[in-house]
Amino acid sequence: MSSEVASPSFLSLPDEIILNCLAHISRSYYPKLSIVCKTFRTLIVSHELNVARWHLKTQETFLNVCLQLPDCPRPSMFALWIKPGQILTNHLEKNERSIGDTRLVQIPSSYYNNVPNYLIRVGSEVYGLRQRNDPSFNMFVCNKGDLYWRKVLNMTVARARALAHVLNGKIYVMGGCGDEESANWGEVFDINTQTWEPLPDPGAELRFSSIRRIEVIQGKLYVRSNEMKDSVYDPKEGKWDVTLKSPVQCSIDNVQYYCDKQSCCWYDTNSKKWREVKGLDMLNKNRRCGMIEIANYDGKLLVLWDKYFVHPGTCQIKDIWCAVIALERRVGSDEVWGNIEWANIVLTVPSSYVFMRSLLYWA
Repeated sequence: MSSEVASPSFLSLPDEIILNCLAHISRSYYPKLSIVCKTFRTLIVSHELNVARWHLKTQETFLNVCLQLPDCPRPSMFALWIKPGQILTNHLEKNERSIGDTRLVQIPSSYYNNVPNYLIRVGSEVYGLRQRNDPSFNMFVCNKGDLYWRKVLNMTVARARALAHVLNGKIYVMGGCGDEESANWGEVFDINTQTWEPLPDPGAELRFSSIRRIEVIQGKLYVRSNEMKDSVYDPKEGKWDVTLKSPVQCSIDNVQYYCDKQSCCWYDTNSKKWREVKGLDMLNKNRRCGMIEIANYDGKLLVLWDKYFVHPGTCQIKDIWCAVIALERRVGSDEVWGNIEWANIVLTVPSSYVFMRSLLYWA
């Protein structure tokens, strides 16, 4: 059977050939290819390429990272790039410091500005918010079957890099607007009525300028920030409150995990206790300070953290490390074991940088 995908009639033959080639290669190459020429850039952000990848079953899980660098006035987006065909190794076991087959590669604004890449899945539909630096009123929606993005009713204020979460058939959108829009810092979209309503103003103390993620726990929305405190919103009471900072968490195969500076743990629903993931002593030893982020990466635990690196005669910098861990629940035991499949430095940054958030999506 031919692997070619039928392209729309308005595409010229050379464009059809390029589209078919792009659909077969990893999306990790797209940011650099988007700056080759206008034709590449147009096809890379096109709906037709998404359809082609869907038909060819070449969709991938992708991790984007948003960083604020000291020499850039606006946040920068990076994508985790893994060199195809390479056997990745655990560099925690080695003494040398190297960056090679895995990297965080900066995404050109011409590439990510046109793609809704913060996704909220609701049943058979996917809603998307653009993570661009320029504020936008738009939220998009597509059906998983047709992959065609369309706009929903505009948000009440323009937002830049806002985050959202769904709860009880409503999408809660927060942040991404200026102080003058404090009354609408958060708003909620009712999927059934297709209407927006503002959330109560949390007040200056909890109106975070940088949101890392939004989580739902026991019917409440927990807003995790990059500041010294987090907040929680109770939709039933319509009230905001301060909540304790907690380690970053993610869910893998219906099991909750968290990592802090001491260990990685999983939640045992039988005993209702957090238990340590076994087999990660080397990882825990190398993750004693700095930023920590985790994510569900195709059913495996992905961990990001940073470490200071001081080279004689240079200013202080930080290495951002990444590790991917396969998890195993051993039969007949109440233990989860982790196997570090690979770990490496993926980016070196000035020590004053700020980690803002990570975004995981499948496309």
